[in-house]
Amino acid sequence: MKNSLKEFSFKKMIFQPQFAKKFCCMFFGILFMGFFLSFLIKINWGTDPASFHNKTISLALGWTFGNWQLLYNTVCFVIVLLINCKLIGLGTFFNWVLIGYTADFFCWLWDRTIPAAIFSTNEYLALKLAIFVLALLLFVISAAFYMNAQLGLSPYDALARIFSEATEKHMPHFASRIIYDMTIVAIGATVGIIFGVPIKTALPGSIAVGLLLGPAIQLVGTFVNKHILKIES
Repeated sequence: MKNSLKEFSFKKMIFQPQFAKKFCCMFFGILFMGFFLSFLIKINWGTDPASFHNKTISLALGWTFGNWQLLYNTVCFVIVLLINCKLIGLGTFFNWVLIGYTADFFCWLWDRTIPAAIFSTNEYLALKLAIFVLALLLFVISAAFYMNAQLGLSPYDALARIFSEATEKHMPHFASRIIYDMTIVAIGATVGIIFGVPIKTALPGSIAVGLLLGPAIQLVGTFVNKHILKIES
């Protein structure tokens, strides 16, 4: 743990090749993740595992999504800092704070500008489906930009990487990521059931997203990094 803390350096975050390009990719990737996540939350058909987990617990506690996610990421960050701080970068801090509050802001905005029936009834089923698919696809693309910027993982993703490295002798990376994500979904679902949070419509979609998100981000990220970002390691 001491060695990990000694290796942590803000200078290493900033003085990197192509820093400005990486920073823009990271910042706007995270910002748009929060933006598209707000649509997934409003439609309530499922989100990424971390967001499902945090949204469910925030509802159980009566907190805003952003406030609970801030606390959750703080705990995860401390664990990552002690175990493997090489996974930490500027992207860690921006993801830590920005996604939750960005999603909160746009959910608040949609409540005041978009008719509630579009999100809450099946009268606009085709429109809801189109919004869900588009928001999910663009969320994945945004995540690929943030991850391929190589400026640090979110506390949640960093813990997933630590788990993957710890189990790499026993299973491939994609399998360990699925187990990690499904565990997080299960915890969120358990909390939801205990505290009476309505999760019936969001749980199946979140499970499906959890199974497909990692491979999808890797696939999209390979294309984005090779043909769009062209960032050298």
